Amino acid sequence: MKVVWPSVLRSAGFAAGAGVVLALALPGLNWWPLIFMFPALFLGSLRTPMRWWHAALLGWFAGMVHWMVASQWVVDVLAGFGGFSVVGAWGGLMVMGLFLGSTWIPVAVLTAVVSSRWRVLVFPAVWILAEVARRFPPYLFPWNTTASCLAATPNMLPSLSVWGATGLGWALIALGTGAWALGWERTRRSGFMLIGGAGVVLCAATVVAPGPEFSGEGLTVALIQPGTTLEERWNPNLWPETTEKVWALSRAASVQDPDLILWPESAMPFRFDTDAVYRQQILEFARGAGSAVVLNSVGRTAEGGYTNSAFALKPDGGVSRYDKVRLVPFGEYVPLWGRLIVSDSLVREVGAFTAGTETRPLDVGIPLGLAVCYEIVFPNVVGSQVQAGAEVLATLTNDAWYGTSWALDQHFAQVILRAVETRRWVIRAALTGISGAVDPSGRVVQRLEAGKQGVLVAEVRPAVGLTPAVVWGDWWAWVCCVMLGVAMVLQRNSAKVAG
Repeated sequence: MKVVWPSVLRSAGFAAGAGVVLALALPGLNWWPLIFMFPALFLGSLRTPMRWWHAALLGWFAGMVHWMVASQWVVDVLAGFGGFSVVGAWGGLMVMGLFLGSTWIPVAVLTAVVSSRWRVLVFPAVWILAEVARRFPPYLFPWNTTASCLAATPNMLPSLSVWGATGLGWALIALGTGAWALGWERTRRSGFMLIGGAGVVLCAATVVAPGPEFSGEGLTVALIQPGTTLEERWNPNLWPETTEKVWALSRAASVQDPDLILWPESAMPFRFDTDAVYRQQILEFARGAGSAVVLNSVGRTAEGGYTNSAFALKPDGGVSRYDKVRLVPFGEYVPLWGRLIVSDSLVREVGAFTAGTETRPLDVGIPLGLAVCYEIVFPNVVGSQVQAGAEVLATLTNDAWYGTSWALDQHFAQVILRAVETRRWVIRAALTGISGAVDPSGRVVQRLEAGKQGVLVAEVRPAVGLTPAVVWGDWWAWVCCVMLGVAMVLQRNSAKVAG
């Protein structure tokens, strides 16, 4: 096949545009209506007849562009805290873009190998399957799911409790794909059918979506945001000052007579499990305040390893513990394959934590489901806390790494999605922000922005009952597998008839 450079450049331009548009639609700038342009640009890049490897390169290029735009905050993290030069940090971002962008390769290939007639069915299905695949090795990075673009519009989120972010994301891509298909005579009928089908399913999921089943009396919770920077946290000379900020905010919170006080990840430079003096200080404070305290600390395993853990201490001295089960690659551990591509100095900087083995709610008077930092982006982790009995959800995080970048809103958006999927209140304490409280409909009722110091007090209500999204998990991904399989069979039969 002869290379026609104008066609190649046009396809590359459409592919780059698709990556940029999707990045702008997601939290950060959050220009969410652009999500409906994304399928048109991506599919437009594949309109010219091409071989599978050409489609693969286009998909990979589009994915790399997307992740470099959506995650440009990585440059500041690597340059500011990872010891990289500015050039090295941009190189690290490009490597990340190539790595995560590789999930776009099967999307492009499977879409390109079928006729335009069946692309309207294939593309939304394979897109969502690729998105789900990012939850698993070697990626383990389900950040910025398609449904995240609607996190700031809670009126459009009720269906999440039925089919989760997987289903809502598929509906958005299907509607955009159907709109693209209307522009071409050959695909117009399929476009109308896809828009109608996606619209009907979305409306049905919204109508049947269960609401929260509240139980018991409400709780008053206080969320502490000390505003401690990483430079302050890493400087032992400043520990007395940073420690006093947490205690001062906690004392101010106790005046509100809360049932629960939540400290963020990395709030204190001490070990709860081995520092008897520190543990006694917290116990005395909890008794005096009459409040349970939830905090983050390094924990110890029976084998001598270390965990990133959350501890709950009740006024009567009862202690419960949760060990983080989803660790951050290159943040809390280095995957074996990763040791082949990163420097020894970076490996030494990365924590060597051991992952927990079970999701078990903390006892704060009610079962409190806990997600430490990045775990909130995994629907299955949060869902398993609810299945284990959690009546309120909480997340402790240290987002100081991200400054005031898009990453803050991208991370917080996941809190909103999990609240609606599970129909639970979700409370979030962040070291430097964003802290907040989100109700089961996805409405942010309290929010303290990044860079500020203070206490948020919210009234939350425990809830019971399991939503379809919690019970069945990613069931819509299996529907997408069926749609993909059907489309491939029909494509094959059509090719035989034509032959």
